[in-house]
Formats: sequence, C-alpha cells, structure tokens
Amino acid sequence: MPRLERDFKGVWIPKEIWLSEQLSLMEKVLFVEISSLDNERGCFASNKYFSEFFGISERQIRTYVGTLKEKGFVSVTIKNRNERVIRVVGKYARVRGEDLQKLKNTRHELIHKMTMTSMRG
Repeated sequence: MPRLERDFKGVWIPKEIWLSEQLSLMEKVLFVEISSLDNERGCFASNKYFSEFFGISERQIRTYVGTLKEKGFVSVTIKNRNERVIRVVGKYARVRGEDLQKLKNTRHELIHKMTMTSMRG
C-alpha cells in the first residue's frame, strides 16, 4: 500500500464527530482518515487505498464516502475526468495558506485603520 502525504495529527476524533448520532462508527473513522489526508490540494486517496487501510470492500468505502458527502461532512469533486478529490467541509476544513494570508492582511489593515481613527479623535 503506497504511503500518501498526510497531515497526521495522531489518532484523535473530534468530540462532535465521535458523539454524532448521525454517523456510523465506520463513517467516523473514515472521516478522520480523510481529514488527515486532506492537505493543500485535497485528499486524493482512492477507494482501493481506503479499502486496504480499513480491511473492507471498495464498494463499502464508496457507500461510506457517499453518505459522508450526503450528510455534508465532505465534498467530492472529479478533476480531469478520473481524479477524485475529497475535502473535509465545515468546522474541520483546512484553511488554504493563501486564504490564511488574506485574513492576516485584512486584520492588519483593520488594525491600522482603527489606530488612525483613534489618533484623529
């Protein structure tokens, strides 16, 4: 099984995921695995990869990915006709570096404007 690039955080399941009555145990652990593989470009792991990792069929993986998508925990897009990209959505989504930089720049601009306004008043 090839090693995929991951943002490995250890074996930790956020309490909102762990306590969710909406997700099965398999959906919970699959979500965490997708989250750990969701890097700047997204998660490119195949159903075969997940199947071998969890020791279940590719068909079961396809079903679980589909239900995570239906329930709004992940988004799935197809690039170049056959390249699937899975991304965690919502609270646990990765913030891209360029978006984080935009937020920092906006914050600095706001602080500067507030400082200038308070100096005038």
